Amino acid sequence: MGKGSACAPFSYAKLEENMTPFVILMGNLGYLRGINGCLAHHVRYAHRYFYCPPSVQEACIRQVVGIMAREQPDLCCFVEIDKGSTGLANFNQLEKLVSERYRFFDIENKYGPLSRLRSLPLMRGKSNGFLATRKLPYEKIHFTHGTKKLIYKILIEPGITLFFAHFSLIANVRAQQLLQMRELVRETPGEIILMGDFNTHNGFGELAPLLHENNLVLLNKEDEPTFRFHNFRLPLDLCICSQAVAGRAELKVVPQPYSDHEALLLTLH
Repeated sequence: MGKGSACAPFSYAKLEENMTPFVILMGNLGYLRGINGCLAHHVRYAHRYFYCPPSVQEACIRQVVGIMAREQPDLCCFVEIDKGSTGLANFNQLEKLVSERYRFFDIENKYGPLSRLRSLPLMRGKSNGFLATRKLPYEKIHFTHGTKKLIYKILIEPGITLFFAHFSLIANVRAQQLLQMRELVRETPGEIILMGDFNTHNGFGELAPLLHENNLVLLNKEDEPTFRFHNFRLPLDLCICSQAVAGRAELKVVPQPYSDHEALLLTLH
């Protein structure tokens, strides 16, 4: 846990009714190495995969802060954020994003509580995390399949639960994770929002078991990519929600110059 005010343990206590829009920013930060996915960046900055100096990360932090200042999200959900790996100079990236506006936060290693990867110097800081403008009830859950296991479950409004996660690159593992997510959605009362880097390299068809059996809606457009590697572009960062939420939701793709992924901005009117 970084410095500042930690969020409360998960509880379904009612939150104060708020009629203003609720805005969620979700992004894969690429560990803030300043590599935007173009081939020139991958070649020129390849050394940053092994060691990325604080000065580079601090420059990227300023860009993240600029996006947050412009878009004014109430909740920021990040995957591929680091809290102190050796290859990233033991730099806690989330701590640098905590501010007077974003005082409530959590960050957790994404590999799961029993994984040996948590203790390796190059991997121990690899995390997911979030920042919020107010205290939100939350819970940390873990996939039973794959190495990236962490799922955040956050109650954002009475009767609306947000899940966000980073799904596996391996297709058969990802399929198992999507089935587990389907069960989590079934077990959760009220309306659902599901965001994250889904890594659906085989297309939106991978989502069928999750969408159809839970009456969920995918808000992304198939022709609007969120991931870039040279000339290769795919929509991997997705927002899925219940029908009732979709009726009041607006999704926008936000460029992230410090990552090979674009961010998603979800506004609930």
